[in-house]
Amino acid sequence: MPKRADLSDTYCPVGRSAELLGDRAVLLLLRELFFGRRRFEAMVANTGLGPQLVSARLKLLVSEGIAERRAYSERPVRNDYWLTDKGKALFEVLYAMRNWAERWAYAPGETAGGPAIRYIHRACGADVGTANICPGCGAQLGYGDLKGQPSPALAAEQAARIG
Repeated sequence: MPKRADLSDTYCPVGRSAELLGDRAVLLLLRELFFGRRRFEAMVANTGLGPQLVSARLKLLVSEGIAERRAYSERPVRNDYWLTDKGKALFEVLYAMRNWAERWAYAPGETAGGPAIRYIHRACGADVGTANICPGCGAQLGYGDLKGQPSPALAAEQAARIG
């Protein structure tokens, strides 16, 4: 199998983004962090990824300044992970991917019960659908502005994965 080209020093911004964000595990871990899941064990359970892969990708996110480790236990030593400002700035990227998938990634009728995740604007309580501007109050939506409510189908899938 040919070796993948390293795009970390290209001048192309899409290439640079793809070098870091083009990994499925990185995207899933960012999703977990955006939903406030900060503990390693929860990330392993919710993503279905192996612990070695989660560990490696969390180290990458920390080394890139996207997340930071914070100790929450001394004995045994345990850390959780928090998004930095650089990481929070990726909200729009993941939100755009979610919006695209809600529109295009499902077969007809597959989501007859509505979207996989319903987002509610914390400030005014409006269901924002896939909007970037709140239809209820007109505010620009960004990191921390939304509360996600998984559909029954997604909630059941997540519960089954956790066991």
